Amino acid sequence: MKILKTIILMVLFVGIVQAKTGVVTGGATYTMLPWFKSSFLELEDDVDEAKQNNKHVLLFFHLAQCPYCEQMVKDFDQQPLKAFIQKHFSVIAINIRGDKEVAINAEYTLSEKELADEIKVGYTPTMVFLNQKNETVMRTNGYRSPAKIRQILGYISSKAYEKLTLQQYIEKTKKVGNYQLQDHAMLQKITDFSAIKTPLAVIFEDKNCDACAYFYSTTLKNKSVKNEFNAFKVVRFDADSTHAIIDNKGNRTTPKEWVQQLKLAYRPGIILFNEGGEIIRIDGFLYPFHFKEALRFVGGDFYKRFATYGAYLAYRQAQLLEQGIDINIK
Repeated sequence: MKILKTIILMVLFVGIVQAKTGVVTGGATYTMLPWFKSSFLELEDDVDEAKQNNKHVLLFFHLAQCPYCEQMVKDFDQQPLKAFIQKHFSVIAINIRGDKEVAINAEYTLSEKELADEIKVGYTPTMVFLNQKNETVMRTNGYRSPAKIRQILGYISSKAYEKLTLQQYIEKTKKVGNYQLQDHAMLQKITDFSAIKTPLAVIFEDKNCDACAYFYSTTLKNKSVKNEFNAFKVVRFDADSTHAIIDNKGNRTTPKEWVQQLKLAYRPGIILFNEGGEIIRIDGFLYPFHFKEALRFVGGDFYKRFATYGAYLAYRQAQLLEQGIDINIK
């Protein structure tokens, strides 16, 4: 009888252990700012109204419990950024899991989440800027610091997008910073990328990189991030360098020309390649969990199974939680 009781207790214990699910920490509860536009999500009408006030429409794609969204919303509400946004933009919130109908124009309507899927929102917050003809003129993916956001808003509000890329605009208006590029053991010296068909990470930095310190002091010291980087050849360039290289398509170029051709304005901007082509880019701030999963999405060939990084991430988080693994997204 004692043996039977012991067996029953062991079975119950194993069942309890197996039933444990992981928990997500690091999420953030936030609300949209009261001065965001209260829109019926009929974008043609929103654009027309903005045009009358010489404004652009800014679609702010967000997600519940998103710590990056929380911080950007806080940034938006601080002066002088707040005053500039209110003067030049009508901000409309779009929930990437939402069911509200969004009328792009009189002929085309879809839900918030369908719109997010259609434009392949991978990181939140994503900002999409519409001109006064209801055309998308630019988007950003992920969190940017207030100083970087201000550059982007100036680019849009001045309509510089009609003649320049964001990278060219920043080049014309930037003040040279004092960040010094750091060395790291994983960085390889490669100048010809035309024959590389295995996973490749190309990192672009410059003297104005305000997120590089975190990248080296925190992201690259995270064990799981380092493990995912093992699948990649990793190369870092000064985005202002004019040294000769050959890009992934066999073109003779320079890092400065390549980063402009890629239209990559964020630093450190990272392009993840596989089989010779760009798969995704990391062009916004990411905490280690989301960073290492972006690497795994490419290095583990998961991009072949999932249409977007966002779809993969939803699957991956559910998988880890089901296995009883806790996730700290911050």
